[in-house]
Amino acid sequence: MSRAGGLCIAMSGAALALGGAAAQAQQVGTASAVNPAATANLKTIVIGQSIAHKERIQTKSSGSVQLLFLDKTSMTIGPNSDLTIDEYVYDPNANTGKLAATLGKGALRFVGGQISHNGDAEIKSASALIGIRGGVMMTDGKGGIYSGYGTMTVTSGGRTVTLGAGEFTQTQTGAPPTLPGLPPPGFVQQQIAIFQSAAGQTGGVRASAASAKNIAAAAQRATGSSSGLVTGSGAPPAPAPPPIVEQLSAITSAFTQSIQISNQAEAVEQIAQDRSPGNDHPPPTNNIPLPEARPSVTLSGYVGGLDVIPDNDNPIRPVSGTSEITLDAANNRVEGKLDIYAYDKSNPFTQLAGTIHALFQFGSKGSSGPANSAYVDYNNFYANTPDNSVVNGVPIKGVMVSANGVASDQIVTDAIPNLTPCQCDYTRWGFWQIEATSADTNTTEQTPREFLVGTWVAGRPVGSIGDVPTTGTATYTGHVIANVNNAGFVAGGFSNAVDFGARTGAVNVTNLDNTNYSGTVNFNTDPRNFGGTLNGDTGSRQMAIDGSFFQGVHSPVGEMGGRVGISGAGGYLGSGIFAATKQ
Repeated sequence: MSRAGGLCIAMSGAALALGGAAAQAQQVGTASAVNPAATANLKTIVIGQSIAHKERIQTKSSGSVQLLFLDKTSMTIGPNSDLTIDEYVYDPNANTGKLAATLGKGALRFVGGQISHNGDAEIKSASALIGIRGGVMMTDGKGGIYSGYGTMTVTSGGRTVTLGAGEFTQTQTGAPPTLPGLPPPGFVQQQIAIFQSAAGQTGGVRASAASAKNIAAAAQRATGSSSGLVTGSGAPPAPAPPPIVEQLSAITSAFTQSIQISNQAEAVEQIAQDRSPGNDHPPPTNNIPLPEARPSVTLSGYVGGLDVIPDNDNPIRPVSGTSEITLDAANNRVEGKLDIYAYDKSNPFTQLAGTIHALFQFGSKGSSGPANSAYVDYNNFYANTPDNSVVNGVPIKGVMVSANGVASDQIVTDAIPNLTPCQCDYTRWGFWQIEATSADTNTTEQTPREFLVGTWVAGRPVGSIGDVPTTGTATYTGHVIANVNNAGFVAGGFSNAVDFGARTGAVNVTNLDNTNYSGTVNFNTDPRNFGGTLNGDTGSRQMAIDGSFFQGVHSPVGEMGGRVGISGAGGYLGSGIFAATKQ
């Protein structure tokens, strides 16, 4: 059974064993991470334990628990909390159901699964009723409610407000919620700290299955950490992250939560398998990627993005560069290297003199040192910058995430209009963010001073020049996604009608920020690569394009990927990537 199929967390032994709709309504999930002093109906919870309908979960001051439900919903219950599962029904064939829970007290992080995509998830707190649609929600148990992703309604005192990604409301019993706005300073970071394991706690998972460090790293990115960039001097007061950073933070939140849930599900399944006496057959594969779904491979390609310096006369610059993504299945690690530079919009893909040129590393490969990454399968992976990273003399932190698996779960497509992701077999793409900081001379804290926000694409390189045909035609289709300085992430359709004999391609990009582009690209001296300029039909816009053929399953030039640089009247600019596969 595929990962996206029916009983996503149905397992043998101590995990779930469901026989029909009635059973599904009774046993609804598992405890995927447990720290001491957490009980279900006054019995101490252990990792892998089934969680039933009408279950009451209580934690003490040192306790916490993460619950995984059949539809991939995740709830993390903080210390000193009391939560009851009032109703849970799920039809895995239709991906529909209903979830209702009451949080009597304490803190809760909710990551929506299939049920919440249909808007049928509700959490009742002491002061409000929260309706969640495809979202990531946190509440502090004191009436503060934060939407990390998706949309949600909050009702109290006879009034309802709607929260979008990155918005916050304060509630109190009998009074209406405050109008949506930014969370109080430090709110997100404080809640993240609540849900992280304390020193000496591992969530009940042995290190080889899902290390506490990896879980904590995922949680750190799970709800609104800003993104970043590098260069400049001085340390201005901490600026608010630009809207595009908040947009990426919300997407990254959903990515890393999704991957965290997958890792935890595998850990629960492995422990359940270990505890099943006399069980000597291989574990079920519905939650464990097949070997062919976890290749050890190095992909190469391109990056695009924006360099945002809030306190600067020219606060936004386009950036570009190259990518190298290594997936290490033997050690369950990911390493990403993004070589990035700022360019002049009048001369895309050539470094602008006197500006940044930086090599960012995310994660690691091999068996030594911290992993700082998670490799679930070829569609789902991410990597963080190593702790205490310094690039060009500047402290940085950041994350790189794949958009392939979660795109099929509508996490990305819901957030970015007009995005129909490339159905590529080998080529992968995703998002990245870097935050550059400066040490405050009066404290030990670091304040953000620059942000890099962008996209990456990488594929399997074509083996040799001789692998590129010299006759015939082919059409490639896929998508373009870019950061635009006044619009955030935008996406559009991509097609390239290639004439291998003429060494040209007719490229069309449709409905990218309400603009269509068309033009011709020419093969380079090395025909594995190509480039050209496309003209837009709005605001004198142009798009420079630079790309490569990549291997496909059935052809040595079956796919392609590259970067785009966009410019137009009124200071309009953007930078991004494209990915496409042969039809």
